[in-house]
Amino acid sequence: MDNFNWNNTFPDTPKSFKNKVSATLNSLPDQKENYEMRNMKSFKKRIMIGLVAAMVIGTTVFAAGKVVFINSHGSNIPNYTAIPTVEQVKKDLGFNPKLVKEFDNEYAFKGGYTIDNEVAYENENSVEKTKSLSFAYTKGKDEIMLYMENGKLGEESEEETVVDTHNGIDLYYYSYANKSVPASYKMTEQDKQDELSGKYVFSYGSDKEKISEVQGLNWMQDGIYYSFLAVDSDLSQGELVKMAKQIIDAK
Repeated sequence: MDNFNWNNTFPDTPKSFKNKVSATLNSLPDQKENYEMRNMKSFKKRIMIGLVAAMVIGTTVFAAGKVVFINSHGSNIPNYTAIPTVEQVKKDLGFNPKLVKEFDNEYAFKGGYTIDNEVAYENENSVEKTKSLSFAYTKGKDEIMLYMENGKLGEESEEETVVDTHNGIDLYYYSYANKSVPASYKMTEQDKQDELSGKYVFSYGSDKEKISEVQGLNWMQDGIYYSFLAVDSDLSQGELVKMAKQIIDAK
């Protein structure tokens, strides 16, 4: 795949982070590419989306709030082919997220990925290096991702809604329709109306036009941030909430 200047492709809108989904919805490139997006508000969702992109393309760059950028890189080859122990995750990543091998709805662990992050903040000259973790869960042909990191980066999103509270922990949900188009795609007047109305969020870089339903659920527990990402999934909002509660209640 040829390199493309993504800086000129993504518009500076509050929803521009969603364009990052194109990396996971459209293709799995064989080489590394860089993406950069600016003026984005809902940082936590971008991290989850960026994580998945990092696993398939190598590097992602973001900018939002007090965080100037995050450079995340990983591999689409799983670091864990069987669910690791808490002790192994602590050794490899330095924090102890709650780990679930299989959910009550039969979504089961498929593979785990470690991600290396470099984080820069406003008015600071140093770069903080962190590690995060992502698990893929499957049921039949359906696959979803669970992202875990030590601490919270960025600010709360105005696009997320608290849909439930469990043991004092707020669960935030979001969803939208993503329309992926080729990099050279020229928006029609109807496209512009659809984007303005919020019917679709447009992302660029696919080999053909495709509409996907994206949904996510995230929460903080004991200083660890968790986030589900489901694309064209059979799961409902309610099922994601039940899965989150199972993690929260895990020993």
